[in-house]
Amino acid sequence: ILLRDREMLYLAYSHGQDRGAGVGVMPELVPSGPVLPLGVRVTMTKLEVVVTATDDQKHEDDVESVRVHGEQVFTCGGDNKVKFIKLNQLMPRPEKEIESLLVTASRVLTCSQDGKVKVWDHHDLKLLHEFKAHDYSINDLLVLGSTLFTCSVDATVKSWDLNTFELKNTLTNHEESVRKLATNGTHVFAGDDKGEVYVFDESGAVQASYGVVEEVWSLHAQDDLIYSVRDRGVTITQTKGQKNKFTVIKSLEGRAPICVAGNNLTFPDTSGLTIRVHDNTAGSYKLKGELKGHEMIITALGGVGEDRLLSAGWDNEARLWDLTSLKLLASCGLPGYTNGIAASQDGYIFAAGAGGFVCKMKIS
Repeated sequence: ILLRDREMLYLAYSHGQDRGAGVGVMPELVPSGPVLPLGVRVTMTKLEVVVTATDDQKHEDDVESVRVHGEQVFTCGGDNKVKFIKLNQLMPRPEKEIESLLVTASRVLTCSQDGKVKVWDHHDLKLLHEFKAHDYSINDLLVLGSTLFTCSVDATVKSWDLNTFELKNTLTNHEESVRKLATNGTHVFAGDDKGEVYVFDESGAVQASYGVVEEVWSLHAQDDLIYSVRDRGVTITQTKGQKNKFTVIKSLEGRAPICVAGNNLTFPDTSGLTIRVHDNTAGSYKLKGELKGHEMIITALGGVGEDRLLSAGWDNEARLWDLTSLKLLASCGLPGYTNGIAASQDGYIFAAGAGGFVCKMKIS
């Protein structure tokens, strides 16, 4: 077996007695599955971090001098490089932990414990804009149409113009911290620590509300179904379009976070270390299998297309899984534990979390 540039090349071998001793092969090196023909290459998937929010500001050696000219700061260092940046981008990495992120068009949006929403360029993670959305920590954010929604421990949901980031509405229906937001493409669903899920249209008008008994740590909405979970069980509820008119159609053992990718419903088991993959067909929800590999609790899941899943957790590792074969494809280290994962249409994956890190990953 020859390993070269992430490609595995299987070489022919022989045990034929009529050809003498043949080629000596150690049994542990013989592929356990079907042997590929001579010269066939199997390309190995690679996952790597290609950009972080502060890469462009770091010198590889000591900074020797700093000069300010107008709205720009110039630095030179022992790495023989000169760098410059706008004054308002000197601290693009937030001091507080990022709770969630999303990708929309050419921008990445993050929300953090300092109550701020930050807007980053999708390509190089340069800070484009930031604004104070809440006085307290923002738990989640979501886009529906031309409106950005944020939710906070202050028990409010706010809506913002996605282009100007001007406040449209403040929704005060909740009595407890609003943890998670979800959308079925038509409405926004907001779940709180009291176990209440309110349904809003894009204008912010309340359409319905449902009591799901326990705190909402993760939330998914699909057609007329609500998927909610805390740390013991996933509940799938079919809504009836009226306040508290619903039917629980399935309960599954597991914990937050939830992620639906294609026809796969995924979430950690109650230990938080193993990912359970279920068929997301109504009336089935059959367990397809489990994904094992994380050494610490899983904190974030994100779909990459319909048949792949990215997971991350307290072990500061990102792992890419194939949901068809239920196999690990690749992994890479992250700057910290992750609270949010989102994939862009051009195939990149973004993650954010502890210490305010934001990074961009590439699959190759």
